Amino acid sequence: MSPAVITLLVLLVMVVFFVTEKLPAALVAMLGGSVLVLCGIIDPAELFSAFSGSTIVLVAAMMVVGSALFHTGIAAKMADVLVKFTGTSENGIMIAFMLVATIISAVCSGVAVVAMLLPIVISVSQRAGVSVSRQLIPMSFAASFGCNLTLMGAASNVVVNGALEDLGAPTMTFFELGKVGIPVSIAGIVFFLTIGKRFLTPGDTSDREYLAEYTGSNKAVEFNAVKAGLCLVILAVLLVAMAIDSDSFPMYLVAAFAAFVLVLTGCISQSDAYKSIDLSTLFIVAGMSAVSTGMSKSGAGALIADTAVNLLGEHPNKLLVLFIILVTLLTNAMMNTSCAMLVTPLFIPIVQAFGMNTTAVAIAICVAASSPFLTPVGSGTNTLIVRPGNLKFMDFFRPGLGLTVVILIVSMIFIPIFWPL
Repeated sequence: MSPAVITLLVLLVMVVFFVTEKLPAALVAMLGGSVLVLCGIIDPAELFSAFSGSTIVLVAAMMVVGSALFHTGIAAKMADVLVKFTGTSENGIMIAFMLVATIISAVCSGVAVVAMLLPIVISVSQRAGVSVSRQLIPMSFAASFGCNLTLMGAASNVVVNGALEDLGAPTMTFFELGKVGIPVSIAGIVFFLTIGKRFLTPGDTSDREYLAEYTGSNKAVEFNAVKAGLCLVILAVLLVAMAIDSDSFPMYLVAAFAAFVLVLTGCISQSDAYKSIDLSTLFIVAGMSAVSTGMSKSGAGALIADTAVNLLGEHPNKLLVLFIILVTLLTNAMMNTSCAMLVTPLFIPIVQAFGMNTTAVAIAICVAASSPFLTPVGSGTNTLIVRPGNLKFMDFFRPGLGLTVVILIVSMIFIPIFWPL
């Protein structure tokens, strides 16, 4: 049996366990990576390499930053102000945070956006007496599809553009992706305000014990103007640095520095900083990173792409639909950047050979790579909300499937209009 087939079988078994929830998601992710090691598909060191990688550092650091907003009293103050504007209705709160997440994620990492908004969403929901868990998925998903508004909205967009340049194809301009990103974002928000909210988890499944630790509500939290002001300054600098995303100061390094400074200045205690870091989330990220490496090294992703293209032929519309579906499925099993790095060099030469518009396909890859809506492990934006919302696989899949179909339809309408095939 080839390494590619073995990897796909391992992934299939993992999906079964994710869906049935017989085992914790973190354990399933690490076991999947472990099986790939035992089969010789990835090296033993690659199973744990993510723990020293940038993604783990970024996620852990942003958990500390988010928790600091609670421990300085900022989240509570913001919640009081926001409730006056949004009211106490579920729809009002949902649309407010989806709009904010969409706009900020156009220039900032989706993980950073979710980490920043998470404490405020929790506070506002608790103040308004609405379900915390039902607010988290729309906000998280908005931070993902908002990445389609600009070229710098997601690292995967930059990867696709770089691959186009390497392959001698026309590159995308800064706002070009927004031609389809704007209608996708509007459709995503409308979806959740209408039929989408019917698929959200009923009631409030949030983990009250974890929220008490995360928010500091199990002890008295007094508002300190000096520490609150310092925390806001640190947060502002962090967001600006992440938007610039300099090679000298990458996002994970800036986030780590921010977390260190927050502890050093007493905005959050060392013990509270440790409590804010959810280890199960980090193990999910690490395990799926190993599986993502296995997908690339084994040729599993290439096998799927080649098989599908051979079956459907070279009709432009069929190929475009195929590319969107394939990349969407892959990005739910791989990190979006890894997915973009895998499929772009595979798809663009095929497109060039068929005489199709390479920009159209590149746009489709970007949109699909930012659509990790089917699983809780598809993106760091999703894994960050799993523990606070106590969310399960189907809590993501039910609304995620509908949103994925909506984005597919919107993409197939607008991409051929702006970039004729």
